[in-house]
Amino acid sequence: MKITKFAIDRPITTTMLFLALVVFGYMTYTKLAVNLFPDLKIPAVIINTTHIGATPEEIEKEITDKIEKEVATLSGLKELKSFSMPDASLITIEFNNGIDPDQALNDVKTKLDVVIPFLPKEADRPLVLKYKLSDTPVIDLVVSSDKLSGSELYDYVDRVMKNKLSQLEGVSKIDVYGGEEREIKVLVDKKAMYEMGMGIQEVSQYLNAVNNKISGGSYINRDRVSSIEVGKNYKNAADIKNSYVSTPFGIKKVTDFATVKDSVKTVSGKAIFYDVANNERHQNIVSVGIMKTTDANAVIVAHGVKELVAELQNELPEGVSVSIPFDTSEYIESAVDDALNNIILGILFTGIILFFFLNDIRTTVIVSISIPVSLMGTFMAINAFGGSLNMMTLMSFSVAIGALVSNSIVVIENIIRLRNSGLEIKEAAVQGTQEVMMAVIASTGTNLVVFLPIASMTSITGAFFKEYALTISAATIFSMIVSFMLTPMLASVLLKKERKPNKLAQLSIRFFRWLENVYEKSLIKLLSKKWKPLALFAVMFTLFLGTITLLPYIGFEFQPQEDNGDVFVQMEMPSGSNVQKSESIIKLVESEIDKLDGVASVLTIIGEKDDNTVGEHFANTKLKLVKKDQRSFSNAEFAERLKNRLEQIPEVISSVSTVSAEDGAPIQFMLKSESQEDLNEANRIVLNALENVDGLLNFETSLRKGNPLIHFKPDNRLLAELNLTPLAVAMTVRNAVNGLKASVLKENGKEYDITISYPNDQINSVNKIEQLPIFTEQGMYTVGQLANVFYKESPSQIQHDNKVKTINVMASLSPGVLQGDVQNTINTVMEEIELPNSVKFSWAGNIKELNEATTDMTITFFIAFLLMYMLLASLVESFWQPVVIFTTVPMAMIGVFIFMYGFGSTMNIMSLMAIVTLLGLVVNDDILIHDYTDHLMYKKKMDLYNATVTAGKTKMKTVIMTTVAIIFGMLPNALGIGDAGAEFRTPMAIVTIGGMITSTVLTLFLIPSVFYVIKSRRTKK
Repeated sequence: MKITKFAIDRPITTTMLFLALVVFGYMTYTKLAVNLFPDLKIPAVIINTTHIGATPEEIEKEITDKIEKEVATLSGLKELKSFSMPDASLITIEFNNGIDPDQALNDVKTKLDVVIPFLPKEADRPLVLKYKLSDTPVIDLVVSSDKLSGSELYDYVDRVMKNKLSQLEGVSKIDVYGGEEREIKVLVDKKAMYEMGMGIQEVSQYLNAVNNKISGGSYINRDRVSSIEVGKNYKNAADIKNSYVSTPFGIKKVTDFATVKDSVKTVSGKAIFYDVANNERHQNIVSVGIMKTTDANAVIVAHGVKELVAELQNELPEGVSVSIPFDTSEYIESAVDDALNNIILGILFTGIILFFFLNDIRTTVIVSISIPVSLMGTFMAINAFGGSLNMMTLMSFSVAIGALVSNSIVVIENIIRLRNSGLEIKEAAVQGTQEVMMAVIASTGTNLVVFLPIASMTSITGAFFKEYALTISAATIFSMIVSFMLTPMLASVLLKKERKPNKLAQLSIRFFRWLENVYEKSLIKLLSKKWKPLALFAVMFTLFLGTITLLPYIGFEFQPQEDNGDVFVQMEMPSGSNVQKSESIIKLVESEIDKLDGVASVLTIIGEKDDNTVGEHFANTKLKLVKKDQRSFSNAEFAERLKNRLEQIPEVISSVSTVSAEDGAPIQFMLKSESQEDLNEANRIVLNALENVDGLLNFETSLRKGNPLIHFKPDNRLLAELNLTPLAVAMTVRNAVNGLKASVLKENGKEYDITISYPNDQINSVNKIEQLPIFTEQGMYTVGQLANVFYKESPSQIQHDNKVKTINVMASLSPGVLQGDVQNTINTVMEEIELPNSVKFSWAGNIKELNEATTDMTITFFIAFLLMYMLLASLVESFWQPVVIFTTVPMAMIGVFIFMYGFGSTMNIMSLMAIVTLLGLVVNDDILIHDYTDHLMYKKKMDLYNATVTAGKTKMKTVIMTTVAIIFGMLPNALGIGDAGAEFRTPMAIVTIGGMITSTVLTLFLIPSVFYVIKSRRTKK
């Protein structure tokens, strides 16, 4: 009351306050980060430990098990996953939502300090990092050359381009693939080493000691202080050649027993770029993936990279070119622009429809101005809670458009009614706002008690919707402030006199008078018999039960399938294939891609399938299709066609999907057991049982054979007699095969590894490895004399889930196939087959997230329900009246299910969230009519019957106006206007529109009549 009177009495002050809000809001808007979706700060930590040369079994036993045992005792631990792979252990630790990620990182580091002394000495120190979903490239560069060598190209990218790119604001990490990394190789001769009585380890230690500068202190000579330095660093390969080594048989020059080469590291991977549009295939390339920081603007980061690339074009070495085949910022920018355009369209549609309802341009402006003012204030709130402009915050604006004007509509309608009844405009503005103030506060409160619990959801999906809930809560609060201050102030200034309506306005007035009369007669007829409201309730409830049967036809999926033009192919070549063999197979894959239309570019990385599956016989390919308006098919349809073609290549096992490996396949489940044998058997049974399930694409499991394993089993008794350990044999073999890093060569501010190894022709067979010398106190022995050789199979990786051995089963979906339908089929199959007793089945990935999200949303729904009941009970001072309102809320689902079925929408996280949101929107109009009915009964002393009819007739136009405003605000999204991101916006719009149409019928007919029946009986008692 006081705040409204202040605004009306001080119109210039009020104008300046809201103008400042708009100015600062716009300034904040220009600085907000732009992302496709909110950056989730998941409390998760990754531990990466490298142990070159170790098998998955060794990694599991010596590293993974030890670290898992220690970190499993951390408090707040939600999930512990590990991957033991050749050469590396990768452990992911996820904590319960709400735990500070930085504190989680420190806790893990503390635990690691305890276990590190017990890890193999040859293993690198574990690398501990916070897990970020945003660690995917915003933009990919391809640097190619037809003149520079692979090492020269890599060196230029690593030394020049990477350095400049890392200095750009917002860049967090840069990944470089392909090219050849320079390495100084010291290739020792096996025979010469035998004659010298030395091994690789001893030579390495000596070279490292020579390549060193040591401070000799300082001395004072009169008035000058001089420093002393002893030794020198290698400057080039010639310095290494000219070094001398002390051996048991005298001094030897390095060139006496070794060949020194300025060479490149052994190639274990390669990048290939195929520019389909220009029909150019580039093999000598370096791919550069650029990641952004969590709070950075993806679009600005990409623009910065493009500007830098444009500047570098004039500085590039001759024969070097840089292209940008993959730029996610383009899709992000397009999606955000489309969402913003839909908001603007929604505001325009709402303004037009309001003019039809209000019949006056001044009134329309007063109400419409509440939208931009509230939105500008909301931008400041988004910045305050660390949010960004993304699909979720912008969708909240679309949902809020109708809600933003509804408060102002309620206020302005009441002010005009009182002005038309004879009150002076200022008095009408104050009294009119006061009369509906409680209803506005109640409707705002009901929205807040729905949205704020959403912001506190504990699942990952809940974190995904946090910005959505906070944004719409802030917008609702600002709209209430606007309706209490700006709206009545503007009304007191602009609506002093009632203008004569024009012909269009007269037509609108006659229409609504006719509609009011029709509604009044219908309501009177409904109230004429007590059984009629009950019959209407029964009919509506029956319709609700009937529409529930549509759910199986609507279908379930985790999220709508998005078409951003990306297609991802993961490939596995025959076990043991090297880079050259894999590349020859990739050419066959490219030939199949060539037969399909719509491809713009293809980037292939040989050497890894995903972050957890590495090896020379693995590869992953990223395809960028032409823009959506230039093709007649979706990326999902293209993926299915490509998969069918790749199945014709027998040498490759491929997986084709529209989501990257980091995002995960839509169908994932786990088989868990302590017994590896039982897991192997379960894997065979499940593969056979699910082989012919319709809708599954790229069906595969994580259980696969690794490279053939040549196992050297030491003779422990003989080793003991020679005072040796198995480690001595292992290190001799490992150093010979993988080489040993002795030191580094520093040149132009960069370090290049110096490695010592045998020439390949001296270790390229098992027999030659058996001849490697090992020196003991009793003389020289060979590896073959100290260890027996046999062959066995080795897995490519070993997975654990919460310390239990696990197989992960994954599959994509055929176009048009719903995730929920396939999930139900798999559930049925799994119930029918008989797995080993120790094997447990559980869903993972998106399905697990959907189950958690459904549970989380259900709990949130009931919490919101309870809070809303408590709020309404407090406002109306009644226990039973809120119950009546809530019994009708589920009936709003009638329109939801009909619209979803009719428009082919699915039940997913977006539509589920819209249903929860609908809870707050549906009851707002109920509160309005109910509050005015009580006002007429207790303030105007009107009887129940007349109060019910009068309240309904008086507020009918306002109810319809707010409903139509919400519908038209969402209409651009429901129509799918704007290609980018439309798949995510449309489900929420369809649910909201369907629910609001049904709720209007409930508000105008069912709830007033049911209240009348109940109140009349209570009055008689």
